[in-house]
Amino acid sequence: MIDTLTNLASKNALDEKLNNSQHPILFLIDIRDFKLINLKHTDEGGNFILRSFAKSLISFAQKNEIFIFRVWADEFALLKDMLFDLDTVEKLIFSLLEFISSKKYDFKGYNIAIRTNIGISFDLKNSFQKASLALALAQKENQPFISYSEFAAKLLEEKNESVSKDIKAAIDNGFITPHYQRIIDLSGNEVYQEVLIRLSLQESLQPPGFFLEIAKKRGFYHSIVKLLSQKILSSKIRQAVNFSFEDLSDKVIFEYLLKTYKDSNVIFELQGNFQANTKQALSDLKSIGIKICLDNVETPQTLEKFDSTMIDFVKVDGKLLRLLNISEESKSTCRVILKECERLQCKSIASRINSNTSFEESKKLGFNYFQGFFFGKPTDKI
Repeated sequence: MIDTLTNLASKNALDEKLNNSQHPILFLIDIRDFKLINLKHTDEGGNFILRSFAKSLISFAQKNEIFIFRVWADEFALLKDMLFDLDTVEKLIFSLLEFISSKKYDFKGYNIAIRTNIGISFDLKNSFQKASLALALAQKENQPFISYSEFAAKLLEEKNESVSKDIKAAIDNGFITPHYQRIIDLSGNEVYQEVLIRLSLQESLQPPGFFLEIAKKRGFYHSIVKLLSQKILSSKIRQAVNFSFEDLSDKVIFEYLLKTYKDSNVIFELQGNFQANTKQALSDLKSIGIKICLDNVETPQTLEKFDSTMIDFVKVDGKLLRLLNISEESKSTCRVILKECERLQCKSIASRINSNTSFEESKKLGFNYFQGFFFGKPTDKI
């Protein structure tokens, strides 16, 4: 039951191990766009990547007392038998993501980085099938990882009617749940808290990637915005809420935002494509006291259309920050973004900081503020 290419235990060995596990936590890891690696570097390059990636996973598995398997082709499995503990599992997930993103493999002068999708199951029954469903959804939604839930399974099967009923029930019952994550300065002082929307359903919390698009298509989005806004404005703590530039082009939503958030000291974290009305919309928001943060900035070019009257914060995407200690290109990109922040006279935020290494590197570059699991996971308590 050994895979001959990687010398890892095979799918049969995984099945046997699952049968004897009391508390299985199963990760299925698929190398994203592996076919493109094969096309560019031939089977020789593809096999080299599979063997090299397997060796990397072995070192991670040994460090974390995890069993490792090659399931098939470019898919691997990690299995840990332990009682479920949310903090431990979250640290394990983000440690795995950071570990994978930090690796590059040198093949005949090509420095090849690997991106993955991961499906996770915490269930004793049908663990592999559930992790496979979660992996398929992570691939479909282009997410780094997704854990199995009944709601995710419905989305994967595209039962939009059933999902729509679940969303409507959650709205009707007020189960739109804000979670909060702190943004801090160099001294550890809180600058503000970002509100992360969750939908409470079937004894689990669903992030927006699972439900917002369907909510928009079925006409529930306005109700979600109103319900979330009511909860945000019930607190005097300085908070940031996420919207898109597309929201600012929706006349009904924009008029509601102008009326509801006037003199509220709330920050709008905005992402998406610059719209024709963006400059005027930002001016209108600034006139009622709203601060503006550009979210998930990956390139300096994103900032070129803005001036110092339009934005107050720039949040740099975590994908850049996770690679700071191994990628000179990421450092260079961040330096140019920080130069743009100086031009715009706004504060820079390093996001998704999940390790001390990322924190130290972002401090050296000169970021003003920081956010991520390293400082605390999102919580439903302000």
